[in-house]
Amino acid sequence: MNYFLFFLFFTSIAILRVSHSNEILIESQELVITNKPLTTTFIGNVYAYDEEIKLWSDKIVILYTESDNQIDQIKTFGNTKLINDNQEIISENITYFVIDKKIHAKGKITLTQDKNIMRGNELNVDLAKSTSIMKSNENSKVTVKIDNNE
Repeated sequence: MNYFLFFLFFTSIAILRVSHSNEILIESQELVITNKPLTTTFIGNVYAYDEEIKLWSDKIVILYTESDNQIDQIKTFGNTKLINDNQEIISENITYFVIDKKIHAKGKITLTQDKNIMRGNELNVDLAKSTSIMKSNENSKVTVKIDNNE
């Protein structure tokens, strides 16, 4: 039992390094922790939040580096919604590459900021370079709605 509590504590501390907040809470119907490779999986109506962000998904998987057990990737699967201030991302799947500071989203994506809306099927964001690329599949186009009202 103490081993299990150690991993829960370790997971919580590691997640804090990604967040700018002092505390993060993750709720789910099931928690699975594996050692080789070290992963933490939250399954079923997952809700993670802190002072800055709110994240919902069917499943969240946290992958760690083998060398020093730092968070390498945070992956969400199914019905993912991320809210930060006045920005919202809705997508089927999102992967955050923590070390590389990159985000990749795939599926039916909707980005909303204030009343501005962008839709597409694939999103790549490089946080270090402050660049983002939205793509669509061959059957659709990227759409953007810009609201000029103050």
